[in-house]
Amino acid sequence: MPVDPARAENREDDRRTVLRTLLGGGALAGLAVSAQLGAPAAARAQALTAPQAPQTPHAPHPSQAPGAVDPFAVEKFRASGTVREYWVQADSFEHNAVPNGYDGMTGMRFTAAQTSFWAIGLRAYTPNWAAPLDPDLSPQGVGPNTGIPGPVLRAEVGDTIRVHFRNNDTHYRWPHSLHPHGVGYDRDNDGGWLADEPDRPGTAVAVGESYTYTWVCRPSSVGTWPYHDHSVPQSIPLPDGSASTHPRPDVMEIGAELGMFGIIAVTDEQTPPVDREFVLFCHDASPADVPSLAQNTNMFNGGAFVDNTPTFTAKAGERVRWRIAALGNETHVFHLHGHRWRSNEGFQGWVDSQIIAPSTTLTVEYTEDNPGDWIYHCHVTHHMMGGMVGRYRVTS
Repeated sequence: MPVDPARAENREDDRRTVLRTLLGGGALAGLAVSAQLGAPAAARAQALTAPQAPQTPHAPHPSQAPGAVDPFAVEKFRASGTVREYWVQADSFEHNAVPNGYDGMTGMRFTAAQTSFWAIGLRAYTPNWAAPLDPDLSPQGVGPNTGIPGPVLRAEVGDTIRVHFRNNDTHYRWPHSLHPHGVGYDRDNDGGWLADEPDRPGTAVAVGESYTYTWVCRPSSVGTWPYHDHSVPQSIPLPDGSASTHPRPDVMEIGAELGMFGIIAVTDEQTPPVDREFVLFCHDASPADVPSLAQNTNMFNGGAFVDNTPTFTAKAGERVRWRIAALGNETHVFHLHGHRWRSNEGFQGWVDSQIIAPSTTLTVEYTEDNPGDWIYHCHVTHHMMGGMVGRYRVTS
């Protein structure tokens, strides 16, 4: 099947958008106000048109306002003594991003050879990596535990997260690591490899070896955060075994591009409980880095196109939370049909689309009130056409 050049090309516009996008930090914490979609229209209008405090040239800096948080204050942290222990393994496996071979939006069809690659994913195990944990899609669970994305690592403020990581990448046989966002750690628990410090602990865990990372959850850790491989740059050989012709033959975070990523979810006593929690990861793979792919593939949780990406379900009246993260080179726009929610991203108001750039996250919350078969997708057109679209089914 001929490859459409427009779909096989990373667009420089997206990279410029990343630089222009002001997302302010690695993650957006859980929204303070859950969106009540069933609220009367008059109440919504009143909330949106409430008068704002007047601004004058002599108004105090926001950090000096009563009750404001001093950005220069040293964060107070007290460990609770609770240790959340996870046994996580990196496994390599052949992965087809479009197992049904069909793009349900445009009607295009694909062969397995065009959409498959050797992935590296992360799975949670019972202690000492004895057996993979069962899937758990509850708001307290590790998720589907199929490898892409990795398990949800959950903790509360004051907890210590201890991740026992083992490298079982028997296909590529590369060293790997885990690097967290949002939590506290020292340099021996950072996981970020540098050529001038190649032997720093935890940055290049060899095949068959393991390393234990210790991370702490401070009050500023509340929210949704990514974690991912940040080890030695590598390149994938071409199908005939020869070296890649990529202009930079060694790709940083190639393990993350192949599937080594997941979400850290940190809560506190003010985090509202929910009935449903959906974890969604936006990520991309390029033929320049993954030669077996026929075109740029834009994925949600390792899948591309409707019925290959996750189908999420909810019931009317349920409290719903989406934890959404992104990695890679592209900026995305998460859009959910038939729904809207409160945003605290730079402005206050109702939205139904939000920008998400590499290494940033969204936490979306609302009360479900709109039964039907809906879709969610990236609203960047060539990302949607590259696979970033899925189903969301709401029953009465």
